[in-house]
Amino acid sequence: MEEIIKLTKKDIEKMKFKEQIALLEEINDYFQNATEENDIENALEIYKKALDILTYARKKLTTIKEEKKQIDEKYEEIKNSIE
Repeated sequence: MEEIIKLTKKDIEKMKFKEQIALLEEINDYFQNATEENDIENALEIYKKALDILTYARKKLTTIKEEKKQIDEKYEEIKNSIE
C-alpha cells in the first residue's frame, strides 16, 4: 500500500486505464480484508488516493468513449459514401 500512497496525481494520470483499475481492485481488497490492526491514518490516505485514481480512470474512460464515438461516426460516413 505504501507504493500506492506515494503515487502522485501525475503518476496516476500517466497510467493506462487497466493499471488504474488494478490499483482500485488492490485498494478494495485492502479494505475488504481490513483488520483492527490497520492504521487509520494510513487507511485514510489510501482512501484519498483511491478517489484520485477513480477520478482519473473515469476521465480516461470518458475520453476513450468519445474517441470511439468519433471513430464510429467516421466509419458511418465512409460506409454511406460508398453505398
